[in-house]
Amino acid sequence: MISFKQLICFLLSLLSFMSVFYSVGKLGIFLATPSRAQPTATQAFPANRAELRAALFPLFFNTIWVVLFVLQHSGMRAERVKRLWKAIGLELAERSLYNIASSYCLLLLLKNWQTPSTQYRLWFFEVETNRTLWWLMVGSHVLSWIVVYGGSLMVDLPELIGLKHVYYDINDLAPPMSYKSRDLQDYYKRYRHPSFVALSVVLWFTNGMTLERCLLAVVWSVYMYLAWNTTEADLKYQKHQLERKRAELVRVTK
Repeated sequence: MISFKQLICFLLSLLSFMSVFYSVGKLGIFLATPSRAQPTATQAFPANRAELRAALFPLFFNTIWVVLFVLQHSGMRAERVKRLWKAIGLELAERSLYNIASSYCLLLLLKNWQTPSTQYRLWFFEVETNRTLWWLMVGSHVLSWIVVYGGSLMVDLPELIGLKHVYYDINDLAPPMSYKSRDLQDYYKRYRHPSFVALSVVLWFTNGMTLERCLLAVVWSVYMYLAWNTTEADLKYQKHQLERKRAELVRVTK
């Protein structure tokens, strides 16, 4: 019979699972939705002080939510926060709480995103009248999210979301990370999100790059580049694992 603590952590892990898939789905729709043509042509940047003031307010407002997501994503990984969860008996739900907080910060960003009436675009190309371009843009986003999802499965999605921690604890097993090699544990400490390239595609590949969208793309791209600090040892580890899998595949197919 599971304890009350395990029940609470199990419910949190389920909430984590649902929150992650819902928020990422909303983000995917937000990033993939094509921009529409405006009634009047606009330049890339405001031309006078009045236009500048009108453009700066939504840009500043959106910056708050973008930075909030980055701060949450980094701050909740700190050892001080992990000690806090342990002190109140929720260390088992650490991953779940992290994902729930990330999901709701992301939903706050999407819900409160400000789009000015006059959008200044760095580039724009019409896709509604060109089905080839429309399918190219939407298809590239769908393919990129498939790559991200596939990569999440490869880096142990149940453990990443928090479900595995609870399952192992209920069955009196050691934490799931303890069953992984030291090299893989070190790799996961530096890199848990799959595919920098695929996420960059969904951020930057749009038919209308507004100043607000550019802000989001720049901040998150820089954050990914700085936070995912893989080393030469990580590359050697991946190369070694690839060679092992190829050798196993050759042995099985013989």
